[in-house]
Amino acid sequence: MAEENKGGNDGGVKWILIIVIVVIIAVVGYWFFKKPASGAVVDASKYQAVFLTNGQTYFGKVSGEKNAYVSLDEVYYMVLKRPLQSQNKEGEDQNQDQARLEYTLIKLGKEMHGPISMSISKEQILFIENLADDSKVVSTIKNKK
Repeated sequence: MAEENKGGNDGGVKWILIIVIVVIIAVVGYWFFKKPASGAVVDASKYQAVFLTNGQTYFGKVSGEKNAYVSLDEVYYMVLKRPLQSQNKEGEDQNQDQARLEYTLIKLGKEMHGPISMSISKEQILFIENLADDSKVVSTIKNKK
């Protein structure tokens, strides 16, 4: 009789041990898959470049990067300045022509439709980069303010 009772307790201990192991695995799994990435990409003290799937790049201050739509403030985008008339002489290297290309930053809001804010679907973002304070883009933005 004593042996039957002892065997019954071992079965209960085994079930408790199995339940504890399953709970630990579930907690670790949840923590691993739901835990926010350590070392977030966006540094709120810097400007960011946001590269989109359509080839467009926007510059500004990113917020809400964990949401379905990412917010971008102080938005700028780059456009190519085209010379009025090409001064290419016959036989000049195409690389020299490329070296003459100039880009300029345009502040969002100067367009005909006058946008005042921008939200970008996370699905349309390829990646986001923090910009160095001494980069040409950041220097140009600070000079335009």
